[in-house]
Amino acid sequence: MSSKTGRRPGESSRRSISGASRDRVLRTWLLSATAAVAVILVGLLGYGIVEKYWIIPQKTVATVGEHEISLDLLQQHTRYRRSQMLNQYISYLDILQYSGDQRNQVQDLLDQIDQELKNPVVLSKSIMDELINMYLIINESRVRNIVLTEDEIEDAIKMFFGYQAGGTDISSSSVETEDIISATQTSNTQSPTATPYTISAYQENYNNYMDEIQVDTGMSEDTFRSLFASKLRTEKLRGVIGQEQTYPEEEQVHVKHILLSLDNLDEAAGVLTRALDGEDFDELAMQFSDDESNANMGGDLGWIARGQMVNSFEQVIFDAEEGVVSELVATQFGLHIVKIVERDVRPLPSGVIDQRRMLAFNEWLAGVRDNTSIDILDWWEPYAPTNPTLQDMYDKISESK
Repeated sequence: MSSKTGRRPGESSRRSISGASRDRVLRTWLLSATAAVAVILVGLLGYGIVEKYWIIPQKTVATVGEHEISLDLLQQHTRYRRSQMLNQYISYLDILQYSGDQRNQVQDLLDQIDQELKNPVVLSKSIMDELINMYLIINESRVRNIVLTEDEIEDAIKMFFGYQAGGTDISSSSVETEDIISATQTSNTQSPTATPYTISAYQENYNNYMDEIQVDTGMSEDTFRSLFASKLRTEKLRGVIGQEQTYPEEEQVHVKHILLSLDNLDEAAGVLTRALDGEDFDELAMQFSDDESNANMGGDLGWIARGQMVNSFEQVIFDAEEGVVSELVATQFGLHIVKIVERDVRPLPSGVIDQRRMLAFNEWLAGVRDNTSIDILDWWEPYAPTNPTLQDMYDKISESK
């Protein structure tokens, strides 16, 4: 006989079990789906972190022939430069309060640094140019068999830290008792003796500095050392290219001048008239010239070769005849009254030769840049470093107190 509900015995239980089973399956599915979503989100987050801190920094921002410049290398160099500029900025701020008549010049330097720091892409591009030059110089150094040793790099770094070989390590040295007794018997008041800068002190300073720039700029020790290698390699190559140039004797001019302000045209015209009328030029220079470096020597500038002076001044002195007092010559420095003392063909001064060797090197560098395959990308510009900042530096100073 059937039940009143029309259900078979056990049917309700089976339906309950079936419903519970479906609920378990659904919960399991939801948990699995949630876990899968979580895994995907964690994966995406992890990939984002990996991309930000590893993949993107290793991407190429420029190629120089066979060399590649990574974003990471560009950022390291740029942050380090920012750190140096900020240290300069803080030093100039300290100088500003004691600068007196030089206050405007110091303020101009502060404004210049501030402007450069506010343009991170422009600053990074200038660093990019330096890195490109670095690889061009590496290539040329290989061609010319210019060798740079680790000892040379280490010596340059020691010089940067103010350490010179021969310093005595206090930890391994001792002072003889007899020497102390002898010194005290010689005089009751001894002159202070400078504490030796030892190799151990240098190493401590070096390690502390490495830790500091790693935190401030992310620069690795290898990159830091490469700064010195690049400087030394550049100096060697510049010397080689400079020695290839010949510098024969050239015509030079012995010049005296009287410098007056651009605002004092009437006074300058009056002094010029007196000089043209035959008054003693040396006396006029000592009385009126604003050039404190030579006014008391009658305005004597010595012998001048081509390329030493600004164009407008140089043109006048090389065109004028010996013994002649020129008309007024205007430059960015002021108004000049010039007297040509004598002319002669003479050996070039060492300073002029150095200047021309530098020019020869710069011309070589410009030429090799034009003839090398250089590809500079621009995708990296949003990643141009904006740190460290001035506030970062002040915070560090506060923490060190």
